[in-house]
Amino acid sequence: MRVIRIRLGARGLGAVRFAVSPVGSAKDLLRLVGSGPGTLTPPWRTRATDALTRHRLGLLAVVGAGGPLGYAPDFLRPEPPAFLTDIDSALHQIATTPQERIRYELAEALNGHSWEPGSGHSAPRRLLRALDRGEDRFAHRLADEMARFWHAALNPLWPAIRARLEADVTARASEIAQYGLAEALNQLAPNLEWRDGELLVHLLTDSIHRLTLDAEAVVLTPSVFVDRALFCAGEPPGTPAPRTPLIVYPAARVDCLPPVQDHPLIGAMRRKLLAELGQPLSTTEIAQRLYLSPATVSYHLQILHRAGLVTRVRRSRHVLYQRLGGAV
Repeated sequence: MRVIRIRLGARGLGAVRFAVSPVGSAKDLLRLVGSGPGTLTPPWRTRATDALTRHRLGLLAVVGAGGPLGYAPDFLRPEPPAFLTDIDSALHQIATTPQERIRYELAEALNGHSWEPGSGHSAPRRLLRALDRGEDRFAHRLADEMARFWHAALNPLWPAIRARLEADVTARASEIAQYGLAEALNQLAPNLEWRDGELLVHLLTDSIHRLTLDAEAVVLTPSVFVDRALFCAGEPPGTPAPRTPLIVYPAARVDCLPPVQDHPLIGAMRRKLLAELGQPLSTTEIAQRLYLSPATVSYHLQILHRAGLVTRVRRSRHVLYQRLGGAV
């Protein structure tokens, strides 16, 4: 079985945390452009490819998309130091990646995970030429190209994407409070499982990875560009500049739309509903708060949900609604 096992003791389990990563979203988009463009919607595929070609981001396209076996160096997704890291701080982390970490990850890519000599896939000449100038210059150039890609492809839509990611984490926090961390972990992705003190990431059958490691923490980041859990940046002892294991999981499926004040579907009644939905509530609870019939509330909630302005999750026998972070 192709699986990554992360063994977490009591200390490690207590250090599991969530984070929203703008540069992580950019890396996920780059990965799909390189390895699965058919899974992107046409507008996203156009935005990403136009940004790469218009700004001549060839090195970023090569490194970020990964090689034939799918591995892309993890230093393009630095560990988020807080729940939400601004893009400039994340780009600084990329630019200042330790040299030994860059050498380690590129060696993994060049000699096994991606461009494998034995498979006939040689390393792209663009990558080798960039490395000739040293790891520091290499990291700074990638940070610069990532900045241009992010601002061209993601920045205009980032407020709506961030709102969706934050709403997802809010929903996970509610699950943890009601059902415990183990159950919440089991609900994050179809290939992620908590079992007997281990967090298991089940891999595709053609994956070459198999790893068991002990960890004192795990970072969980939602993404709008993945449909299964991805394991990043966790290594066995002795790895240069070791990092906390990071798992990317699919965010709840809600369309990324502009903030509510710009949305034509919002009237006075629906504004009142959104004002109440700072926390998860059922239709009955909202009706009682606003002195409305449950049928009236349900009608308006269905419209808000289809518009992507509220999330909807089932808890036991109840369906709970909550507004997205940008719908204020």
